[in-house]
Amino acid sequence: MKNIFFFVIICFMCSCDTYKRNKFEYHFGKKDNEWINMYKTEVFFSCINKGYNEKSIFDLIEKKDLFVPYEPIYTEYNNIDTLADKVIKNITKPIYPHCDDCTEKEKNEILKKNYICATCLNYYASKELDSIAKKAYKKYLKTK
Repeated sequence: MKNIFFFVIICFMCSCDTYKRNKFEYHFGKKDNEWINMYKTEVFFSCINKGYNEKSIFDLIEKKDLFVPYEPIYTEYNNIDTLADKVIKNITKPIYPHCDDCTEKEKNEILKKNYICATCLNYYASKELDSIAKKAYKKYLKTK
């Protein structure tokens, strides 16, 4: 019985699929990865932009940042904006702060905030966005 139990556990652990990345790679020079990474990056920036709804943030970033190293994909901006809207509309509400020394005013201020950066970054790294970007790239190749 123990052997069967261990066998089942080992099979279960081997069948689990995890998102693994040994190191950060932006994949410069690989056309398909360039396009997919750019798509995902544009979704991330759009998500941040919609989450904060404050143009001055991007004005500050633009002073030092070139954003993405590829040609923009103008044909996908409607889809990108739709995805970003969906992410921001479904953002997790903040957890009620559990602090003994917080005043009611401080707790209310915390509840006005949200997890914008974390949500957008997690969506960027999600398999869902990977899949959407790959489908969009295949569609792009067909129209090209």
